[in-house]
Amino acid sequence: MSEITEKNRSLFQRPAKFVSAFLKKPLLAAFMLGMTSGFPLTIILGIMTVWLSQHDIQKTTIGIFTLATLPYSLKIFWAPLLDRGKLGKWAENVGRRKSWIFVIVALLSLVIVYLSSLSPDTDLIMMGTMSLSIGFLSASLDIVIDAYRIEVTDERDLAHSAGMYQWGYRLANLIAGAGVFTVAHYTSWGFAIMLLPLLTVPGVVAVLWVGEPTIEEGEFLKSEKAAHSKLQGYQAWIFEAVVLPFKEFILRPNWYWILLFITLVKFGDVMAAIMTGPFLDEGLGFSLLEMAYANKAVGALAAAVGSAFGILVWWWFDTYRALLLSIILMMVTNLGFVWLSYVGHDTTALAIVVGLENFASGIGGTVMIAYFGSLCNLSFTATQYALLSTLSSVARGFFGSASGVLADMMSWTQFFLVSTLLALPGLFVLLILWKKNIGAEGIPLKDMPDPENVNK
Repeated sequence: MSEITEKNRSLFQRPAKFVSAFLKKPLLAAFMLGMTSGFPLTIILGIMTVWLSQHDIQKTTIGIFTLATLPYSLKIFWAPLLDRGKLGKWAENVGRRKSWIFVIVALLSLVIVYLSSLSPDTDLIMMGTMSLSIGFLSASLDIVIDAYRIEVTDERDLAHSAGMYQWGYRLANLIAGAGVFTVAHYTSWGFAIMLLPLLTVPGVVAVLWVGEPTIEEGEFLKSEKAAHSKLQGYQAWIFEAVVLPFKEFILRPNWYWILLFITLVKFGDVMAAIMTGPFLDEGLGFSLLEMAYANKAVGALAAAVGSAFGILVWWWFDTYRALLLSIILMMVTNLGFVWLSYVGHDTTALAIVVGLENFASGIGGTVMIAYFGSLCNLSFTATQYALLSTLSSVARGFFGSASGVLADMMSWTQFFLVSTLLALPGLFVLLILWKKNIGAEGIPLKDMPDPENVNK
């Protein structure tokens, strides 16, 4: 057995400190921000797919609707604006990060309410437009929330913050998924969806409670500004907001292997997730209530437990082992849907499969979020995190729409076997990272301000 690391010792010697970290204000805020950030994607990938399936919309069309997640793959193009831009004098009083969150949340709520008034039978094109709008606003909100969460969190608490964010995210999945299915069963889809903007309230309360983060300019930013002092006006702004975040990242050794890994790691998981709803509804004939209580409720609870284990995995193992364990668990648990395709309509089997799959996803989500946070320079938090999360969502945005085509071409058993195998390229690149010892402990946050300088 290898020598116990400092990370291991801290876990054994300071369990009280490990647990008490969850009560810090920024970490409680991360939970609330996770709720607000998490539910819009559930609308696109979970609620919309079942809603359309209930109206006998073809699987190919349902797959096309997942193009509404493209903004998550393209958000890097407007992340610099949200990172460095200010909403006039109002932002000077309210705060740069806070003002963007308030505006995006308001617009997102209006779009969801309008979506609730539409019907798949008569308004399919408009529903697609509103889904795309939700994707754009949700991706924009993620840019700001991810930056905000990292900037108010001490580096040593990144895994805790990731776990708390995941808990909030998964709770929002439960409320948005099981809640909408249950309310729709007793009332209507429109009324159920109209209630969803209530999930924006926790995030708004969180930023009002914690306040605007105070981040000082780092040495890299200062030196670059001094070296290019001749740039003025919009040229200086573009240089600082667009050029420097990428320049700083690509100056790191072997940066391209890290980006390739992030791009490939979710291929298989995304393909399975997109077609899970139609598989359970059309393929196995589960009712809305069965999906709500067996799929969504059990899944959310298992994911919450998995997120907690993800924190322990990040603390206990080094970066490579934490990532490797996460990928293998997500691959193996995806095979559960192959077993379920043989078992058929069995709610106990459904609960077992979805529980294990969400447990693995919870671990993987916490580990990946903590990993992403460790790669960011606080001078460019929003843009660099947007770069990493954009690459992570490439599979969902560009290849997710093909999931419906594949599902039409093959049996459900074959489909989930293929989705499992699609995780292998990411696993292969991770082994290259490990062999080359690229960022074994992550890339430490640079220019981290004194925690006392962060508004609590």
